[in-house]
Amino acid sequence: MPAPFEKIDELSASSDNQYTLALAISIRVRKLRSGAPPLIENANPKHRPFETAMKEIGEGKILYRAEEPLPKNTRKN
Repeated sequence: MPAPFEKIDELSASSDNQYTLALAISIRVRKLRSGAPPLIENANPKHRPFETAMKEIGEGKILYRAEEPLPKNTRKN
């Protein structure tokens, strides 16, 4: 398994919320496709944005977290 996938597997296993990890990757992919520069050194232009985003998150260049939900009495309906 390539290195970016191994690191993502480690993050996924240690994460309380795998959905948040997947969401962080998808948001970063959209930004890369929109022209955002890669945050990793020596980024291979042949890599797909998905691979670049996974490598960035795996190297800790992109941080993500799940936000705590608001208490019921403060939610907007």
